[in-house]
Amino acid sequence: MLNKKIYTALLFVAVLLLLGGCSASQEDLDYYQKEFLQKSSAAFEAIDNSSKVLADVRGEASKGMKRTKIMNAVDQGKTALQSMHDDLFNSPVPKEMEETKETLLLGIKKRIEAHDELFKFYDLQDKKFEQKAEQLLKESNDLVQQSKAESQKFKK
Repeated sequence: MLNKKIYTALLFVAVLLLLGGCSASQEDLDYYQKEFLQKSSAAFEAIDNSSKVLADVRGEASKGMKRTKIMNAVDQGKTALQSMHDDLFNSPVPKEMEETKETLLLGIKKRIEAHDELFKFYDLQDKKFEQKAEQLLKESNDLVQQSKAESQKFKK
C-alpha cells in the first residue's frame, strides 16, 4: 500500500514536470540565439563555398576529369553538408527562430539530395539525375537565401 502511494506520487511529479516543461531563462535564450546565428552564418558561408567547389568540379568533369575523382568530390561535399545539417539540427533555438532554423535545415537537406543525384549522374551517366540535381540545387539556394534573410531580423 505504501509502495503504491510512493509510486503514485512519483508518477504525479513526473507528469507535472512533463506538462510544465523546463523554461529557459532569458539569458539562455539569448545565448541560444547568438550561438545559432554564429552557426548559421558559418553555414551560409560554407554553402557558398560548397557551391563554388561543386561548380569547379562540374567544370572539370566537362573537361574530362576521371569519374571516380568527381564522384569522390561530390561524396565529400555531401558528407560535409550532412555534418553541418546534424550540427544545426542539434542546436537549440528560441521559439521565434524555429522557422528560420527549419528553413535552413530544409535547404541543406535539399543540397544533400542534390549531391546524391549528381553522384548517380556521374555513376550512371543518366541526364535525368543531373536535371533532378539542378532542380534540387535551385530549391536549396532559394531556401538558404530565405533563411539568410529571416536570420537578419534577429541580428542586433
